[in-house]
Amino acid sequence: MGDTACDNAAKLLKLGAQIKTGVDATCLSKTIGQRRFRTIIFQFPNVASREALYGQNPNHVLVTRFLKSSRAHLKSGDLVVISTVDSPFYEGAFKMDDAAKKAGFAGPDIYTFNPKDYPAYSHQNTADEEAAIHEHTAFATFVFSA
Repeated sequence: MGDTACDNAAKLLKLGAQIKTGVDATCLSKTIGQRRFRTIIFQFPNVASREALYGQNPNHVLVTRFLKSSRAHLKSGDLVVISTVDSPFYEGAFKMDDAAKKAGFAGPDIYTFNPKDYPAYSHQNTADEEAAIHEHTAFATFVFSA
């Protein structure tokens, strides 16, 4: 974990949260067992590859598998929330409506996400301390209901 992630984890621990690292988003049960949640959030998923996987963008495959994995940890009416860059390129990469259908969800509700609305929000790439969102101006949050 980078410095920002460690700082955030320390703050969450002080608030009584449990911290899990090394979570496989495509197989949540490996890390969290059979626990259920009202909301599961995946902020800015990205596999950092453009090489097709099963004929699809690998980000679409990741989101589809994450949604399928999440279903086992939700009750009816519970939510999965995913935020991404809002651009035609990213919409084509993730294909959220298609991912939702493959995972047994209805199409998501979509909301504008503005990081400036959350003064304490900071973004960190997984591989380094950089924040790729500074390269973009529009973001969307997709809300899937079980």
